[in-house]
Amino acid sequence: MTASDAVRWNAIDRPLGWLIALGGCILVLDQTVFHLDQVVAMAWWWNVGALLVTGAFVGMAIAGMVLPLPVLAVLWRVIPPVYVLLQATWILGFRGADLGAAAPWLWTLEPAVITLLLLTVRPGIAVVTCLAISLVPAASGLILLGHVPEGVATYTPYELGNVVYLAIFVGVRIQLEHLHASEREEHAQRVRQMRVSAQLEQHAAMSRLVHDEVLASLFAAMHTDGAPSSLQSRDARRVIAELDAATEPGSVPGRFCSGDEAAEAIRVDLRRIDATFDFHATTSAGRIDGRVVRGVTLAAAEALRNSVRHAGDAASRWVRVSVTGTAILVSVRDDGTGFDPAQASSRLGIRHSIVERMAALGGAARIESERGCGTEVILTWPI
Repeated sequence: MTASDAVRWNAIDRPLGWLIALGGCILVLDQTVFHLDQVVAMAWWWNVGALLVTGAFVGMAIAGMVLPLPVLAVLWRVIPPVYVLLQATWILGFRGADLGAAAPWLWTLEPAVITLLLLTVRPGIAVVTCLAISLVPAASGLILLGHVPEGVATYTPYELGNVVYLAIFVGVRIQLEHLHASEREEHAQRVRQMRVSAQLEQHAAMSRLVHDEVLASLFAAMHTDGAPSSLQSRDARRVIAELDAATEPGSVPGRFCSGDEAAEAIRVDLRRIDATFDFHATTSAGRIDGRVVRGVTLAAAEALRNSVRHAGDAASRWVRVSVTGTAILVSVRDDGTGFDPAQASSRLGIRHSIVERMAALGGAARIESERGCGTEVILTWPI
């Protein structure tokens, strides 16, 4: 059985079979118990077969939602032919005095038996087979006695009406199939949305990487006379390595790190941009996702890079880091020229590489600045 077949069985056939078994139990309580006086008129072997059919419905009603599908499939396929065999041999099993007024007591379960056909054959075939099964006791009388016993002739028209019971479950099956199809379509749509979201996230991450790292390295190279310094060469190699990693599937780091390791990773990366800032970190026990640490580091790096470019040559800078097992806070502050955050918030470096990057992580970025009074960028994760 394929995975899709198993899903279909669990979504349609299993619940439908359970409902049919519950219906069989209702028939036992509503009709069969009132015909048990006929048990003494039947041979033991016939009663044993009839009780097995009855017990099978009770068992499926109790455990039908947990029994293995192969077991249920066997029961669904075996019960109808066993029932037909018992109905065909009821005259041979009759031990009473008045055969003319008698009828097989198992007839009371026929609606549930014929409905099981929906689990093994197409609805059209099930309807035709239902009508044929209802005629089996009468046909048995004609073959074995040469006539139809009066009791059987009386009950046969009512049993032919069981096709209505079958039609009800045909409608139930159609509704279950529609529900299953809708759920599959919703699942497929969610998968498509997740795929698109992942592609957009990868594109945004690449855009931020290009802006934060590639353009920064190119900018530094453009303003260097002669051979690049060892720091610029190291940064260029690091940028190339990060570009290679970003294009490889599954390259996002997923390991967890301690607070000390996270703070050190942030410090080392920021030192590549400015070796003079004052750094202080506080950490506590716990482990934090390396992907979060990397995202916060890149946002802090962009904030520090903006300070180096725009705060002025005389500006001093301070970086404060706080890391626990459940939260990160990074503050990048300078005493430089400052700016109006309302006017600068639309700049790509602030909006895309800081604010949107932190939002994508589930965190937030707050920028506090005033002309002539310096700037502070505060990164928090989670919000």
